[in-house]
Amino acid sequence: MSRRLVLDASAALHAVLAGPAAGQGLDALASASVVLAPDLYCAEVANALWKYVRAGELDTEAAVHNLEDAIAIVDAFVPSCELAKEALVAAATVGHSVYDCTYAVLARREGASVLTADRALASWLEGLQVPATFIGSSTPPASGQRRRQR
Repeated sequence: MSRRLVLDASAALHAVLAGPAAGQGLDALASASVVLAPDLYCAEVANALWKYVRAGELDTEAAVHNLEDAIAIVDAFVPSCELAKEALVAAATVGHSVYDCTYAVLARREGASVLTADRALASWLEGLQVPATFIGSSTPPASGQRRRQR
């Protein structure tokens, strides 16, 4: 049976920064037949890495390498413009951000589970009956380290 995953930025950061949930995340990614993400994933990961640079926990070069690794994990990116209308309707209906609803819409469309390190997001997705695989704790990954993806 093929296992399709929608990867969110929190899980990607654990994987590329060797965070506390990196092993769980890498195992889930290795067992996936396809890893998908909305294209907004790239900006979300880049923004999170920028915060590490701003805090002095990563230098710019390491952040760029980690971003490249995070992008390489994903097999296919779905344009957000293809998900935005449905995500907006979902966000207005359930009172949750359009960003998170974009991941939910993609997972629902693709019959996939969302891989996340965000406990609140995983719980919210389960409430919408969108399968979610929660990895580890909500503790942000330790910085300054790099880990290669699968």
